[in-house]
Amino acid sequence: MANSKQLPHTTTEWTGYTLDELRYVRAYTAARMELNRERVISRIDGMRKKGFKPGAPKGLIGKVVGAFGYLDIVLIAWRAGRKLFRVTRAIKGK
Repeated sequence: MANSKQLPHTTTEWTGYTLDELRYVRAYTAARMELNRERVISRIDGMRKKGFKPGAPKGLIGKVVGAFGYLDIVLIAWRAGRKLFRVTRAIKGK
């Protein structure tokens, strides 16, 4: 490969990185991580402002479910499950 980059630690005359090179790489990495963190935070803020709810479709059902809180959904499911259990028990004759 004529275009492949020769790594410095594979050559015999390489004595290691200087302190300035290490500081530069460390500062560059910290700046890159900070930019990524800011990008993620801004995307999350944008989703919050638009009312994004993960898992909720944007149709009619999604709007209805989105109007309820998680506790409301749990209570409705509990009541519906209890009634369904009673109906199935009555059908079986127990």
